Amino acid sequence: MLAGQSPKIVNLNGSLTVDRSAALKDEILSALCGSDNVLLSISLVEDLDLACLQVFYAAKTFAALNGKELHFLGSVPSRIAQRLVHCGFLSGVSEHAEEFESALVGF
Repeated sequence: MLAGQSPKIVNLNGSLTVDRSAALKDEILSALCGSDNVLLSISLVEDLDLACLQVFYAAKTFAALNGKELHFLGSVPSRIAQRLVHCGFLSGVSEHAEEFESALVGF
């Protein structure tokens, strides 16, 4: 992170489904291009599908390749965490974003 630079917080909300995946990608990419440290606030996300989950993984890869940080912030809606556990993307249900991030398989 650049000296004195605050993290850029991207507040996500509503249903993050395939119809919003392109806009989500653009929003996260813009944040990463403008900051070395981006936090994705997920407390108000109501739904998450595979397309948007793939956007998160791609953004994490982009950040790592460009010497930037990308992390989650806030609490994880239990419905989303439970669905990701059942689909094999999450190794355990976590309420906090930091635990959620570390439990995401391959993230």
